Amino acid sequence: MRVDTRRAVVTVEHDGLLWFQLRLLSALDTVDGPDETLGVTVTERGNRIEVRCASSRWDERVTVLESHPGRLEITTTVRGQGDLLTAHLLGGHRPPSGFLPSGSAVETVFSPNPDHPRRVVRPAAEPAVIGVTGDGAEPGVGRWLFCPAPWCYAVSRDGRWAALGIAAPIDEQTFTSFHYTGGTDGFSLRLDYEGHTRVDGEFTTPAVVIQFGHETPQAAIRAHSDLLRDRGLAPPVPTATHRHWLEPIFCGWGAQSALPGVTQERSTQDNYDRFLAHLARHDVVPGTVVVDDKWAARYATSRADDTKWPDLRGWIAERHAANQRVLLWWKAWDPDGAPAEACVTLPDGTPVALDPEHPLGEKTVVDAVTHMLGDLDADGLKVDFLAKTPSGTALRHTGSRWGAALLHHLLGLVYKTAKSVKPDALIVTHTPNPAFADVTDMIRLNDIRMLDAIDPDGPVVPHMRYRASVVTAALPGMPVDSDGWCLPDRAEWRAYLDIQAELGVPALYYADRIDLSGEELTPADLAEVARVWAACRRTLDEPGTPS
Repeated sequence: MRVDTRRAVVTVEHDGLLWFQLRLLSALDTVDGPDETLGVTVTERGNRIEVRCASSRWDERVTVLESHPGRLEITTTVRGQGDLLTAHLLGGHRPPSGFLPSGSAVETVFSPNPDHPRRVVRPAAEPAVIGVTGDGAEPGVGRWLFCPAPWCYAVSRDGRWAALGIAAPIDEQTFTSFHYTGGTDGFSLRLDYEGHTRVDGEFTTPAVVIQFGHETPQAAIRAHSDLLRDRGLAPPVPTATHRHWLEPIFCGWGAQSALPGVTQERSTQDNYDRFLAHLARHDVVPGTVVVDDKWAARYATSRADDTKWPDLRGWIAERHAANQRVLLWWKAWDPDGAPAEACVTLPDGTPVALDPEHPLGEKTVVDAVTHMLGDLDADGLKVDFLAKTPSGTALRHTGSRWGAALLHHLLGLVYKTAKSVKPDALIVTHTPNPAFADVTDMIRLNDIRMLDAIDPDGPVVPHMRYRASVVTAALPGMPVDSDGWCLPDRAEWRAYLDIQAELGVPALYYADRIDLSGEELTPADLAEVARVWAACRRTLDEPGTPS
């Protein structure tokens, strides 16, 4: 490392290659205005570089870089008062030059967050986002499939990879998004706090951790995840797995979608009986059945819609008698049916999301989970719509958590309640972030197709292999739900069926036809499903498989 004290820039080389010119400035903007650097003092002591800055917003701001063999760590501490809006790291506002990023010689960036079927590795000048918000129905924010992905990008130089991640306890992850803001020969990082983190005294940002010397981006993400676990910033990956969790899955959403009318209205007891009977005639018998959206009359309270499911408890008992388990689809955050006071709201009091930190919001969640797994006797939950985590500076809520910390708190309520009702309940989420390993039992790879209008021919099999590689890197040993909706046509469905067991638990979303193309599944198609599932079950019967 070479330090330019006037510019507060550190030139970083590794293995003889220039990687970065790290700008040891930060900007912790508040709702009251930007944090500008008005003066800089740089001190070097051994492996530590300290940059003490005069700030337009804080009484004091200090950025510290510590170097270790193969690793750099950078933190910023501010003192003063304010509601944190945005934290810019490795870059900052410095009049009269404006915002100054870090310099970079990296060539590509690997994002662990699926947001496009072809942009897994992207040019270093292109931005990327990891977070707990997104929406597949809205243009430009289709980044909801992993929520959150690991807080780590992998960057490359001449075929070598480095991890570029952040490290902090989950309760300090009160941000909604972690941005890599690429540019021409430069970059910075940004965390969005949205005004919901109050600083009153001292505040230290999550550490930026750069780890060099990796052969693949997955190895970089694994190294970052291991570092978090080694430091107690993420829980160990659970090793306890029940055999029935790994049984092939049938989820009815794709079969619902293939029927005429509104998909949510097709979640009925009669339809699911027809789906399962048709599959059984072709020797396709799932070990787990997922009853998908919208079996419940109201999302927040999770009581069955009796017009669709006249006897859901009895239906689940019939599945149990057939040695099958049932997961109920549960929509996170939705305030439908909850009292307004139990919710995150707009300033005018309009509910936008359940508030798990409000006593009544907590009671609503606990009651819903207790009812689903206790009264209805379901065997677990498919938890969905995590990217509906509330976002917005104007929102009102109870408690100090926000962003990822609030999502983890919600899932913690769900998980703890589920295990208290039924210890072997299976909780499936799409949170392949090491900090969330204690609130999930299985990671779902999530919907296969995305941005269809933009890239309808995007690759399915390579993209799903990429998603599975992220889960394996971040949470080695965690069971994977391979998902299976939606496929563009029968050929792609068959291609994905062939590799599902390599990635995780095989999942079938169709009964008799592909919804998008309208193609019927032939007896030979369903015979292939039966063959794949039989092979999966033989693997489960091998010695050493969980009981």
